[in-house]
Amino acid sequence: MLKLAEICETVVAFLGKVAMVCVFGIIVTVTANVLIRYFFGIGTVWTQELEWHFLAGVATLGVAYTYQQGEHVRVDMLYKPAGPRFRAIIDLAAALALIAIAILICHYTIPYVQQSWRSLEGSADPGGLPMRYALKATILIGFASLLLQAIAEVIRQSQILISGKAGAD
Repeated sequence: MLKLAEICETVVAFLGKVAMVCVFGIIVTVTANVLIRYFFGIGTVWTQELEWHFLAGVATLGVAYTYQQGEHVRVDMLYKPAGPRFRAIIDLAAALALIAIAILICHYTIPYVQQSWRSLEGSADPGGLPMRYALKATILIGFASLLLQAIAEVIRQSQILISGKAGAD
């Protein structure tokens, strides 16, 4: 089971690195847009759309990585003073809830993404980016990676509860 957790976490870590590249892409694109608009008075639809494409990558692909790194939001006034066993129970319950949510969102997102891919949906704006369908697929990829990370978390927290050792992860 720990091997499965490691595989899930490897996929999530890779997608987290993709999200980091998207952060760099946002910085470069926004900077270039501002400079070109300020110095030359030129703006293009596709570069503005590229900004929010990168932002979507950060938001959808970075969530599971943030969860993996333990940087997600918790109620620390309950969590911090708790012992390792109670923390594992809290984390296990959260991961199980997250699995249910991720499955539901993936289930309802699949037809939305499929329809977009079938029609090869692009930007509705003239001069916009042509591959909107790929962008919409990041919603599904992001929640699938969140599902993988939640599964890994269930495995790790279950091991803590069974072994009684907090250093299991």
